[in-house]
Amino acid sequence: MVLIAAGIVGVYLLLLFFPIVAWQQMPFSPSERHECKVSVIVPFRNEEANLRRLVESLKAQTHASFEVIFVNDHSSDDSLEVLMSLVEKDITFSFSIISLEETQGKKAAITAGIAQASGEIIVTTDADCWFNENWLTAMTSGFINAEAQMITGPVVLEGMSFFQKLQRVEFGAVLASSAALIGLGKPTMANGANLAYRKSVFTEVNGFLGIDQTPSGDDELLMMKIAEKYPKGVGFAKNPDSVVRTLAHKNWLDFIQQRKRWASKWKVGMRWSTIISALFVYSVQIALVGLVLLFLFGKVSLVSLAGLWLIKVVLELQLIRNYFRDLKQAYSFSHFLLLQIFYPFYVLYVGLASNFGRFQWKERSFKI
Repeated sequence: MVLIAAGIVGVYLLLLFFPIVAWQQMPFSPSERHECKVSVIVPFRNEEANLRRLVESLKAQTHASFEVIFVNDHSSDDSLEVLMSLVEKDITFSFSIISLEETQGKKAAITAGIAQASGEIIVTTDADCWFNENWLTAMTSGFINAEAQMITGPVVLEGMSFFQKLQRVEFGAVLASSAALIGLGKPTMANGANLAYRKSVFTEVNGFLGIDQTPSGDDELLMMKIAEKYPKGVGFAKNPDSVVRTLAHKNWLDFIQQRKRWASKWKVGMRWSTIISALFVYSVQIALVGLVLLFLFGKVSLVSLAGLWLIKVVLELQLIRNYFRDLKQAYSFSHFLLLQIFYPFYVLYVGLASNFGRFQWKERSFKI
């Protein structure tokens, strides 16, 4: 039992070298501007508190030619009225507002927006996000490369509370790993809050057709379809200007609902590589918890346990530190250390909870 658990953790530690090296070797995004027409699609539902910050970020963009298509997904608050009042004042970009009638959900909203888009490049973000003035330029410069079909970008969680700072580090680790895997030619994850792709490739892969069984997955499930057709077509915008910011969740319940939603899309079109990766990550956490329990029962020495944990901490810190440093973002070392204690238990809990029951999203209930 001890040897099995130690062996699983040991394999994980060896595999950590690959994303660390891949991130370091990944070049920064091109600095030159790609002179193309861009259509920014912003689906929104009940976002009246966040729209002002988003619109101000869009007004500040330096990209030469872009339009914004806002798609109202049956908001029940004053989002539509708030948005209309914002775009009537000193607007600096072309825009249109669509309200869904016969359909609902984020995928339907994006599809409706793309149908009216005039841009060569589609960029999607969420209504609760904000970014700096060079965001569009940074997210579209990669399309200078004719092979590029989709560019994923970094999303950084903000917030001042203890829990929000924990999420910042945890989500940073997830995106650092996924960005590194894209660099290795093995894309596994994307975030629809910061995503760009050619309009032509969306049409070519038939959009969300075949991946519409879950309300989520407008990002990585679409990425998988594109990567299958264009294995070298997915890239990551490694550039401080490409960062999108959004608030982390303020409470545990909302956080778990989000993780359940994310898990729901992993079951759609699941590949063997995805299954094996998920099982391996889960096995590593079980092995870590198991080693702690074996230590408490005197089956593992303190030196052996401390040695494995120290190597794990050093390697994971290397990945996270490089990721935040290159994107010119701060992170809390103390919160990183605390995650080392809680993370295995969190993964085990979410892994079980994500396979049962329902989850809530935008005041709608969905079955897992």
